Amino acid sequence: MNRDDAVLPLTGAMNCRDLGGYPTREGRRIRTNAIFRSDRLSDLTEDDQEELTSYGIRTVVDFRTSAEAQRDVSRLWATVTTHAPLPIGDEIAQQTEFVDRIRSGEITSVTVAEVADSYIEMLSDAGHQFVSFLEIAADVDCWPLLFHCTAGKDRTGIAAALILELCGVERDLVLDDYELTNALRSERRIEYLRPSLEEAGADIDAIRPALSAPRPAMERTLAYLDSTHGGVERLLIEQLGMHSDTIAALRLNLLV
Repeated sequence: MNRDDAVLPLTGAMNCRDLGGYPTREGRRIRTNAIFRSDRLSDLTEDDQEELTSYGIRTVVDFRTSAEAQRDVSRLWATVTTHAPLPIGDEIAQQTEFVDRIRSGEITSVTVAEVADSYIEMLSDAGHQFVSFLEIAADVDCWPLLFHCTAGKDRTGIAAALILELCGVERDLVLDDYELTNALRSERRIEYLRPSLEEAGADIDAIRPALSAPRPAMERTLAYLDSTHGGVERLLIEQLGMHSDTIAALRLNLLV
């Protein structure tokens, strides 16, 4: 499906888009203009801020660590009334530090399986943060809401997948949403980094999975949750202590 209309036309954030519009298996749709996903907000221009103000986005959830947030301070806009830090630490997800380690030669390759493992580890180690996010996302009083990290692909990608899975969106569309980051951000980012990384002796293809959103990584992650926990909903309720009422509220409010 064409997602061009979902992408916000911003200069300072490449990967900002409406999570709404996807159809579900039951013939409903994810509500639009309710929940947005993005990469970092520290490079927003005044025009970008006006654009985000026009959507009335009032809640911003930030998955970055305090070090990331202090280094790249978010430029929020007039309608934001709540800024909720829910820090999740992961070496691949913390892109700047990760790129520095590639340049230094400490990291020479990253496989798709390692990216998937890092996602599974994040859900295990920071599960409570994802639950807190979903509790906020289920509350219409927090809407419109935007959630983000640095690249908008790993921590943000997991959070988006959790919402879409809970709402009954087909798996292929969940993976499409994750992979869309490549067209919007990752490929441009890799080309920007290429000269300095190659000068440092890095093999771009060997580290590409860590700098992009490889579809098989999210596919493996969700398949693992299916086989080990019986799916996203059971993981959240049985392993992470999320209340079933929150999931019911998310579906009630987000599905049209």
